Amino acid sequence: MNRKNIFTITLCFCFIMQMFSQEKQVINTTEKYKQFGLVWGLLKYHHSEVSKGIYNWDEIFVENIDKLESIQTQTNLDTFLLNFVLSVKESKIKTDTTTDNEFTKNVDYNWIEQYSVNKELYTRLKKLENNTSIGNYYTSKSGIPTFENEKGFKAFDYKIKSHRLLELFSFWNVIQYHYVNKYLMDKNWFSELENFIDDFANGNSQLKYELAKTNLIVSLNDSHSYFFSKTVLDSLFTFKPPMTIVDVNDTLVVTRIFNKLVEKDDLKLGDLIFEINDMDIKSFLKQKIGTKISSSNEAHLKYWTRFLMWNKEDSIKVKIKRKDLVTTKYIHLYKTLSKDEDYSSLPFFSYKKEWQIIDDNIGYINLKTISKDDLKKAFEEFSNTNGIIIDLRNYPKSISGSDIANYTYPERKEFIKVLFSSRNRPSLAKFDKPAISAIVDPFKAGGKNSKYYSKKIILLVNNTTQSKAEYIGMAIQASPTCITVGETTSGAPMNVTLFKLPDATEIQFTAMGGFYPDGTGVQRKGLKIDHFVKETTSNFTEDQYIIKGIELIKSTTNKEN
Repeated sequence: MNRKNIFTITLCFCFIMQMFSQEKQVINTTEKYKQFGLVWGLLKYHHSEVSKGIYNWDEIFVENIDKLESIQTQTNLDTFLLNFVLSVKESKIKTDTTTDNEFTKNVDYNWIEQYSVNKELYTRLKKLENNTSIGNYYTSKSGIPTFENEKGFKAFDYKIKSHRLLELFSFWNVIQYHYVNKYLMDKNWFSELENFIDDFANGNSQLKYELAKTNLIVSLNDSHSYFFSKTVLDSLFTFKPPMTIVDVNDTLVVTRIFNKLVEKDDLKLGDLIFEINDMDIKSFLKQKIGTKISSSNEAHLKYWTRFLMWNKEDSIKVKIKRKDLVTTKYIHLYKTLSKDEDYSSLPFFSYKKEWQIIDDNIGYINLKTISKDDLKKAFEEFSNTNGIIIDLRNYPKSISGSDIANYTYPERKEFIKVLFSSRNRPSLAKFDKPAISAIVDPFKAGGKNSKYYSKKIILLVNNTTQSKAEYIGMAIQASPTCITVGETTSGAPMNVTLFKLPDATEIQFTAMGGFYPDGTGVQRKGLKIDHFVKETTSNFTEDQYIIKGIELIKSTTNKEN
């Protein structure tokens, strides 16, 4: 017998053994749900007919998911999945495998390879993977994903397992195919799917169900994706402390107290809390808040410090330092705190006006509420100042980055690159511009201006600088004399999109990716910082951001003189 015949026999034997092994392999319930949910999602966004919305795709999910109970082996499941694919009108296929100029870090179709033994199923799924002949019923083709036709599932009931699994796979698949920042998550979205399935499959009480949903959304690591379940909040954050705290370098400072309520616990303004329930503040924040709130980074997580001492019991254990004395005690907590309660607060220095001259000929602008007209007046007034401090530790209500660039750019320039979903290629993305860019490029600002403000500009940012504020910050940073001072920002610079879950809960997530013109990403990282502010528990009542800004402007002025 020649070598060729031996090789052929060996190959056939291996194939037969593989088929035999698969036929005998018992498949677990989680794996059955997983594979069906993957195929269902692929058809939803890649099939030419399903993606037009001509099928009630949620109803079809619910009708089929319970049929998996009788399936015992992978071979049987392959047959079921093939029949499921064949149950809808055959898809029109327009294949495009090119990825030139496309952002491919979110592409993840390797799971289709498991069906290579079933040639017909495998071939059909592979064709759908690269199909560009798709409708836009479930999302738009504008590059900015919108989901207006996701209206919830009629008569949704979390007590029904098929409904809970529909909730999971509806959201999981929209993130899988239309979330351009998916590649930035801490944990791989696909690898987490089995854990999500177990959570939703077993979430037969309202609290378990709402916790499963919370865990799902927290996994996005997106500061825009906050979700507050009343059931979860009521179960974990029932009682409140009789004080307000602020996180300064992972130490909590008591900044406000309800005078009568704190007497029994001997609490005073300025007390330092550095342990809660025998854990350091940073670790406790991650464990208690980080598992319930989606955050792009640790800086944004600190924004939710105010919930840190809320508890499901009416007291909480803390370790407190007052001067050199350290004590461990339980602080009483309360379900309600009266608005009329007498209270005391630490004095914080802040500038009250939207714009003014400060500290020996330095301009100050607070962007929170300033109008375009006042912005114009401010820059006219500041034309001969030694420098300007622009405060962006807020969310501007009335101005845009372009409004400021008109005074701070010598010429028109690009300040941001934006990553959009590809219009007919789920999972892919592209650095693109909206249709209006044919008229005016929205990612450029400023214009020819020989009288632009050329002295030092100090931009102040912190963890409250988010979304539109970060976008405006990027525009200001492109000013040739700008220096950014502060701490890491929220790390969610672009617009949000809304997705309505089957249970009618609306979840938002960042719709695009924001990058500096040099390609540096801002999502999760936050804005570039030139000088980080070093606040301490002894100096935080004085505005260290402003102090640093004045110092930088004066140092430049002294050099020039």
